Amino acid sequence: MRLALLLLAATTQALRLTTRRSVIAAPAAAAVAAPALAFDGQGSSAYAGRTPQSKLELRKSYQERVAADVRDFKNLGAAIKAGELDGDAFFFFFTPQPRSKPDGAGRTYAALADLVGHPNDNNPKVLEGGCGYLLAASFAKAGKPPDNAPAVKAYASLAKTLDPIRAAAKKKAPDATAKAYDAASAALGDYLAEVELPGIADPRYK
Repeated sequence: MRLALLLLAATTQALRLTTRRSVIAAPAAAAVAAPALAFDGQGSSAYAGRTPQSKLELRKSYQERVAADVRDFKNLGAAIKAGELDGDAFFFFFTPQPRSKPDGAGRTYAALADLVGHPNDNNPKVLEGGCGYLLAASFAKAGKPPDNAPAVKAYASLAKTLDPIRAAAKKKAPDATAKAYDAASAALGDYLAEVELPGIADPRYK
């Protein structure tokens, strides 16, 4: 009988300790719960749930892609200056959708398609895949509409200046093509400044 009472007392004490530990541990478990992943207001779902470090890495990757587009833009300018209104420089820059085969630089996307985006298969008026917008949107303030960000406004202005180059070239009008290119070059310079990239003349774009 005495042995049974001792065993019952030991069991009761163990239950009390277990209950006390669970009460003490509960707040600690809640404190280390993983944060919810939600849209962070940076202007693109590409940034949702990312840490500040991963956002910087993503921004850097977009900057590298835009830099490649600037190189194609400069090659386009050299061709226009030489009096060429068609050829590889125009093809590499103005192909309206991603290519299935690499271009002369080994890329499988066109500069215009990557910078501005390419038409959605179901809705041609919707552009998608453009690194130019994604980079600009990364500079929007958290919780604010991305379209109000200076970088996104600069991107929108740039996008409007590119098609007049192609339109003038198709008309075989060298002076108009050069004038349209100069306007686009100025807009591109403004955009690069807003997305923390060097100006067009920088050696990075050689």
